[in-house]
Amino acid sequence: MTISKNYPPIRVHGIFGYDRGAKARWLLTELDIPYSDRWMSTEVREFEQPEYLAKLNPMGRVPVVEIGDTVMFESNAIAAYLADNFGIGRMAPALDSRDRASYQKWMYFAAASIDVLQTRIMVIEDIPAGEVATAKWKALLEDTRDVMVGLDSVLAKNEYLVANQFSAADITVGYHLYWLKLWPELSGVMAGYPKVLAYLDRLTKRPAAVKTAVFSYEE
Repeated sequence: MTISKNYPPIRVHGIFGYDRGAKARWLLTELDIPYSDRWMSTEVREFEQPEYLAKLNPMGRVPVVEIGDTVMFESNAIAAYLADNFGIGRMAPALDSRDRASYQKWMYFAAASIDVLQTRIMVIEDIPAGEVATAKWKALLEDTRDVMVGLDSVLAKNEYLVANQFSAADITVGYHLYWLKLWPELSGVMAGYPKVLAYLDRLTKRPAAVKTAVFSYEE
């Protein structure tokens, strides 16, 4: 159940349905919490305009979520805040729950262990072919394999990461897994872990994920 039915106005600032604000939209939709979208133009770089920089995000990035008078950026922090304030018992275990430690682990895992892999691959692609690039590719693929092993250890027994119940941890992990799968080199590693792929497939088919177009990126 949620903490309160008296929700503050919530506004998600973004540019595409599949941008990192998708995590907030997906979570809010799972909870049936009303929110509004502000879609900003990339042509005029609306997110770099003075008002946006002054009031919402001084770095000129998306997403930003306004929750009443509270302004937040950093998508995983936004997901964690929304889950704790509006989704205790559904999107997040209670603070005194025995499952809280596991939940916290996977929430941080999404950003610290999965998301960084995509950043690294984009950097490596700009390195000229040679020993340095080869070494970095090898390390990246090994780290990707380690991530899959960590996930597979849970998903071999459960459908979801925390107490076998869908939570914000699945939203954050699933979102970043989806992007990894779009890279052929990393997708090849993921192919060796069918339980992880089946998990990602379950997430992409959730009605709230479909409704909010989380997994709608097309190359």
